[in-house]
Amino acid sequence: MTDLTFRYAARSEIGRVRRNNEDAGYASRNLLVVADGMGGHEAGELASAATVASVVAATAESSAADEVLDLLADAVITSGEHIADVVAANRDLTGMGTTLTALALRGDRIAIAHVGDSRAYVYSGGQLQQMTKDHTFVQTLVDSGEITQAEAAVHPRRNLMMRAIDGIHAVDVDLSIREAHLGDRFLVCSDGLCGVIDSESIAACLAADDLTRAVTELIDAAMKNGGPDNITVVVADIVNDSSELDAVVIGSASESDNQDRLPDVDFPHESPELVDSLSTIEYVPLPKRSWLIPALITLAVLVGGLSLGSWWLSRQWFVSVYQQTKVVAIYQGIPAAGLSRLVEVSQLPVSLLPDFERTEVEATIASASHVDAQQVVGRLLARANDCLQTPETPGCPVVTK
Repeated sequence: MTDLTFRYAARSEIGRVRRNNEDAGYASRNLLVVADGMGGHEAGELASAATVASVVAATAESSAADEVLDLLADAVITSGEHIADVVAANRDLTGMGTTLTALALRGDRIAIAHVGDSRAYVYSGGQLQQMTKDHTFVQTLVDSGEITQAEAAVHPRRNLMMRAIDGIHAVDVDLSIREAHLGDRFLVCSDGLCGVIDSESIAACLAADDLTRAVTELIDAAMKNGGPDNITVVVADIVNDSSELDAVVIGSASESDNQDRLPDVDFPHESPELVDSLSTIEYVPLPKRSWLIPALITLAVLVGGLSLGSWWLSRQWFVSVYQQTKVVAIYQGIPAAGLSRLVEVSQLPVSLLPDFERTEVEATIASASHVDAQQVVGRLLARANDCLQTPETPGCPVVTK
């Protein structure tokens, strides 16, 4: 029998809230990978990029599903070593880490490696099945019967990770093998998708005839629900087709800045794209007219005023509530007349704050800089944790599981 292969489409988006893309992904005829970096300013994008590169390099020469399963486990160790090296060179980056979900197709079997809360699904016969289990705190509550899946989706600590690749802790990787069937459709995604839209919506998007359309509809659905996180989606069909397809590298693993910061990592590359030739630009001299100089002076004054205003706004920071998900967020600008932009969204629900701090955030807390704003968020997080540890403290909210 001719070996089965993946036919795929992939895309990674920053979303509507994040400042940079900490997700990374890869798709080829026999490998699908998604890694979701964490750590924000601690460089989660480096962790996810290094992990994707390690998986691609480790599995390049394998020929059997059993063999590739061992290589996927080795790749997790290698990516952890890369992360440890980065942190050793810059202690400010301590805290970076990443999830990993990888599917390697060999013959009629698929080897699966999974750490964290990115997910893999199979869509077959009109039915959607989740193939991986989230390594999160709320999943342990679901497993123990303390809460339902519906309650887990809105739990205030749903983003608390129990397993991740961080270069510090030994990682217990979920490894498995399943049969591949002609016509099966697989989805590998970051939680910017599966944490934002439900399974019914995912299944409806995967029902699209065209792979690219399926990817587009999935990302559009996450965007319509606020796009609070990076969104990375890889959709692939099992086909019996010997035609060649170029590998696709997406997200942080495709960014040259990240590659430059990881000189010891062997990154995968896509085939060179054709570049359209540029048309010749014709420069036309400005006409010499008596009104031109006064007009240019007026324009310069206007531009100068706008630039000064923009410069002043860029130096204003405050901490407030991100109304869409009711969490603490950092803004640049001033909280009036729409003269601000959302810069960073935390995972701290306002509802977990003590009464005084919650009132402060709702009224907005002015900050001297981005770093100062991050320190404010850190202080608020510490107060929320104090309440979680000692809920009977006066002013602390009542939080149920």
